[in-house]
Amino acid sequence: MNTIPAKVRCTIILVAGMATAACLSPNRAAAQSGEPFGQGMAEFRAGNYSSAAAKFATAEAASPGVTDALLFQARCFVHLEDFAAAEKALHTYLDSHRDSADARYLLGFVLERENRPAESLSIYTQAAALVRPLGDDLKIVGLDYILLDDYSDAIKWLEKSVELDPQNKDAWYYLGRADYTRGRLGEARAAFLHVLDLDPRDSRAENNLGLILESEGQPAAAAEAYRSAIAWQHPNSRQSEQPYINLGNLLMEQGESKEALDALQKSVELAPANAYCHLKLGMYYRKIGQLEGAQRELERATALEPDNATAHYQLGRVYKETNSIARAKAEFDRAAELQARSAGSSAEPARH
Repeated sequence: MNTIPAKVRCTIILVAGMATAACLSPNRAAAQSGEPFGQGMAEFRAGNYSSAAAKFATAEAASPGVTDALLFQARCFVHLEDFAAAEKALHTYLDSHRDSADARYLLGFVLERENRPAESLSIYTQAAALVRPLGDDLKIVGLDYILLDDYSDAIKWLEKSVELDPQNKDAWYYLGRADYTRGRLGEARAAFLHVLDLDPRDSRAENNLGLILESEGQPAAAAEAYRSAIAWQHPNSRQSEQPYINLGNLLMEQGESKEALDALQKSVELAPANAYCHLKLGMYYRKIGQLEGAQRELERATALEPDNATAHYQLGRVYKETNSIARAKAEFDRAAELQARSAGSSAEPARH
């Protein structure tokens, strides 16, 4: 692979897990030592990303195309999860810094976040021609292939990612997810256990071990894994609905219990736009005879995911039990139509 020309001095700065190649010419170094850029960097390091982005905009206006202000502004937008703004800043930056591998790697990351995997892979190829990728970069390449539903290549690149960076627990986690999706349960288990070696209270890995245990016919062990995953979620960060829905669904299959109901209700509370959570809670309400709640949740599930045959079928059963015969027939017909269209593919989403 090519490297950045030696005629400029390059400093490697690690920001947000990705390598930044900041190549400073004398004019650029002078501009970046100025007050607006320096203020922006101070705000960036303090985690004040909105303020930093504004400071970097001022620095860019003062010296258009000279500093790395737009590159760091893009990083601010990534932290703020404003990927459209990050993409715009990076394209403008690349207009005057065409040999910036760092900007291309970051743009590849942004495009993956925007669910544009083919474009992301193209940009990563351009970046790799300038600077050898890091393990974290190859992790995003693997995620691009997952978005493209190409799990063979996803596994290949995620394996390369953890080979380069064995301490990257996210790469190990996504490798486990890719292996699990392909039915490679032994490899998936090993990857999730490696995550737990790196972080013994990683909720995502423990939840996925629960899925493996459940698929192996070990419901008691699976339930304990889900309970641990729930307990390990950090109370001050966004909690995932996945261990709740997995625990609630497992307990529902075993019978009626308050713990199952509480878990299913919590999953809906955490993910109100997740049709699967509403579906399972509606099914549980129907199971215990709370038809009003069942109707509410199943109607919500079909509204969120109109092509979910299971949700339409379950809603039809509720309508039938409440003597809404015409509405029941419409739901059953819709379910049959969707099942015929899918040619036997599963209506349920992948569990995580």
